[in-house]
Amino acid sequence: MSNEELLEQISNGDESALAKLCMMNTGLVKDRAWFIARQYHCLRQTKYGSLSDYAKETLSELESVGKLALVECARTGSYDAGKGQFTTYVIPFLDGAMRRHLECSMGTLSLDRDSMGLVRKAQRLYHQEGKELSEICIFLGISFRVAARAVAYPTHFFSVYDLQDPDDDGDVYERLTTNRLSGSAEDAVIRALTMKCLREEFMRLSKRDQEILGRYFGVYGFPKSDLREIAMRNRMKEPGVEKAKEQALKHLQNRFQGSFARKLQRAKHLVLDAVAERSSSMQ
Repeated sequence: MSNEELLEQISNGDESALAKLCMMNTGLVKDRAWFIARQYHCLRQTKYGSLSDYAKETLSELESVGKLALVECARTGSYDAGKGQFTTYVIPFLDGAMRRHLECSMGTLSLDRDSMGLVRKAQRLYHQEGKELSEICIFLGISFRVAARAVAYPTHFFSVYDLQDPDDDGDVYERLTTNRLSGSAEDAVIRALTMKCLREEFMRLSKRDQEILGRYFGVYGFPKSDLREIAMRNRMKEPGVEKAKEQALKHLQNRFQGSFARKLQRAKHLVLDAVAERSSSMQ
């Protein structure tokens, strides 16, 4: 019996069909768990070449998360057989659920921001650029022991802060706009007002704009989702999601232009320009 036939039985209230569907797709869930674990550098091995206990536990957790995502997709009844196979439809949901699990459950929150930044830099040099530990020590100016600990730290390579450069601030405003604020006391006040106003304007966007922006950037209570999952949820093609995201950003930026925080920013710039002009005229 095919996935599609089982889904039809599930829609008619047959709970046994749901168990059969999960059993049939066990291999798919396992494959996606391995794919996500490998992508996030979780498949650590022992010195004998077998998977470490950490890797085995991570795979087990990802498989459990994937099974729950599979059940959720089957129960919602949103699958349309006319648009392709169920296995193609469900993969973005499995991957998205597993990625969110890693974001929420792994060690990124157990370190302070500076330490986490060091870990991410070291792992980037090691995994992406293929540098040796001795080279990482010289490049980052740290001891061999610190470099080895950073590279081996049990965290995925991509985190919620990877939308920015490791040296950037990790707030929502800087992820959604291009302007950067300095660290003065005045700027700290403006930043706080900006964050408040930006959230208020975000909540005034249409539900569709909130859904796409929220999931694309992983902000304001929305779990960060990949492009395929957003497209599936909104019944769109991936290029359509990109276009909708840009339009939603324009809507948010247009709304923000009239906010109190934006007026305060403009007033500050006018004062600074006036001071600079006066200083130049006096020289």
